[in-house]
Amino acid sequence: MSTPFDSLLSAIRASRRSSLPREGETIVVSDTVAAAASAYEAVRNSLEYDEEHLMRRNAIRRILRRRVEDEASRPLAADLLRELIWARYLPNKQVPETMVGTVAAVFEKYRPLFTAARANERRAGKLFDWLLDVLSTEVEYAIHPPMADEALVGVAYRELKRRMVWANPMVAEEDRDVQLYMAVHRAVAKSNPPTLRFRLFTLYYPSWPKADPAGPLPGEVAAVLPTVIDAVERQLRHPSADQVYRLARKHAVVFHVLRDVAEADPDAFSTAVAMRDTAWLDKALIKAAERRYDLFRKSLFRSVFRAATFLFLTKMFLALLVEFPYERLVLDEVHMHPLLINIFVPPLLLAVIGLSARIPEKRNTKKILEEVHAIIGTGRDFTAVLKPLGAWDHGVGGAVFRVMYALMFVFTAGVLILGLRAVEFNAFSIALFLFFLSLVAFFGLKIRSGVKELVIVESSGNVLSIMADIFFLPIVRAGRWLSIRIPKINVFLFFLDFLIEAPFKAAIRLSESWILFLREKKEEIS
Repeated sequence: MSTPFDSLLSAIRASRRSSLPREGETIVVSDTVAAAASAYEAVRNSLEYDEEHLMRRNAIRRILRRRVEDEASRPLAADLLRELIWARYLPNKQVPETMVGTVAAVFEKYRPLFTAARANERRAGKLFDWLLDVLSTEVEYAIHPPMADEALVGVAYRELKRRMVWANPMVAEEDRDVQLYMAVHRAVAKSNPPTLRFRLFTLYYPSWPKADPAGPLPGEVAAVLPTVIDAVERQLRHPSADQVYRLARKHAVVFHVLRDVAEADPDAFSTAVAMRDTAWLDKALIKAAERRYDLFRKSLFRSVFRAATFLFLTKMFLALLVEFPYERLVLDEVHMHPLLINIFVPPLLLAVIGLSARIPEKRNTKKILEEVHAIIGTGRDFTAVLKPLGAWDHGVGGAVFRVMYALMFVFTAGVLILGLRAVEFNAFSIALFLFFLSLVAFFGLKIRSGVKELVIVESSGNVLSIMADIFFLPIVRAGRWLSIRIPKINVFLFFLDFLIEAPFKAAIRLSESWILFLREKKEEIS
């Protein structure tokens, strides 16, 4: 008897088979060299503003940016895999040599596209960056196929599509399937824009992942490359994309918990769903949900502790290196209150915001069970309604509200500045305080926003939260604006990526060759 989860169960079983040791020659690197490379990668990743599960794909992109147009496909594929093993993104002595040919074929397929990008003088840089995003994602998929993730996205997309009510007229009918698919990918698989570019690209060209590099398809795509990119980017920049994502995120925990149960015992899960054994399913789902709640609390505490510690050390460094010398040398007077407030308040505020996240566990788990029962056909169905935006979001009313929003920011900032001046803050200390306050408010909320990936029930606001929204939401928005732009001006990453990484990796490659040479000479005399 078929169930809604047959594709997911098949993918889970296939993933387990593919994770078994493979026969044949494998790629081997020096452990000594790997230790140096992984240490460098750890330092670099500490400066990266991205999710942990995206670090390997980011590393692939960096490597390809340096070398994709300068080397033949097979040597490049071999060096790429070795660099990933050095950095411990892949296990040593487990990646088969045949993977070199697989990755090289992917590179060959993209050669005509990079040629077309170079020929477009007006947009060459943007086309090149776009192709790097798509290529690095496809290479990641070739090395480690996310079969279970893709199957779970398929299940979630199918089930939500059946229950979607498109009450928002801003999403045209021809865009609805793509927007929902993209939102589910973001919510369920935590895909970032480069991953979404690849997935949307393969929606337009379904045969691309298995296309022959010597066949006609790469040339056909290259001929219309700017048009294809514009079509993908139009969907990514759709004005309702974030709203559809938030709706999909609300239901994502249902599918995550279902996957947890399915992975724990695929056969028992399959039987329970086929037989509609709700007693077994409820017990397993409750246990899986409670485990996710517990993991979230531990992860939240670790994230807050690391972020607060890093912020405290950063503020201490700035106080000793910038603020104290500025007051001593420029203003010729030192006030300890501003220094202490600037050092201690931002980390404390971050900890308060982050650790205040709460999960209504009983109500939430009950709602998860209800939606699972609806999916397997043993309970009342549910709908996912994409509500229309309020009239205040556009027109004259929207303009008035935006002016009021700006005035709220001015009022809040003004009150803070007056308060800081009262405790002897100077203009430079005030600027630093407001800068870090906005970033802390945003990142604190971002850290605790992980709870939204677990909570499916509606939250009820109170007077305190409404007042906080009125006066501090503009500060949070300012922090978001800064956070988006800070990575673009991250001098440390620029220094590492463009001045350090290439010669460092060359030295690593030379060191490994020298070690292999010495090993061969040693074997000759043994």
